[in-house]
Amino acid sequence: MPDLEQHFLTDPDALAWIVTQLDPRPGERIVELGAGAGTVARALLCTVAAADLTLVELDGRLAADLHATLPGVEVRNADWRCAWPDLPPPDAVVVSLPHALVPAVLTALARRPPRVAVVAIAAAQPPRLPRALVRTAVRRLPAAAFEPRQPFDGEAWVVRPAPRLVAALPRERA
Repeated sequence: MPDLEQHFLTDPDALAWIVTQLDPRPGERIVELGAGAGTVARALLCTVAAADLTLVELDGRLAADLHATLPGVEVRNADWRCAWPDLPPPDAVVVSLPHALVPAVLTALARRPPRVAVVAIAAAQPPRLPRALVRTAVRRLPAAAFEPRQPFDGEAWVVRPAPRLVAALPRERA
């Protein structure tokens, strides 16, 4: 199992930026992979109904705390790789997982693309983005934006389905 790299984003401006980039819409399903201490989830709950939010967290202590402190939010104490196939297709995804897991998550997102995802990465080691996804925005996340402080600077990437993929997706009937 990779190092859990438990550093939680606490910078209020960065958290607000993530919520803005997700642009949550009423009734959309939002999933956070690697919910940790719940800082992103709490920022989202200012604009998202608790019933529309699913958190996946591997650390049992953190998952129990999320369950106890975020009523109405679905919390799954699981490895994201086990939880992902069973989740209903999400509209928006936040990825706050250890750097070593990010390439696999991007591959999973490319196979079942949400409308938008915000993915935290290690800035010095950017992963390859699958062809089915495009990066539409980037925000620097300095090491000091995390508690405890990360040993490296990060970035938050906003990724969306590539335009050619969007054109190929089935359209909903009005």
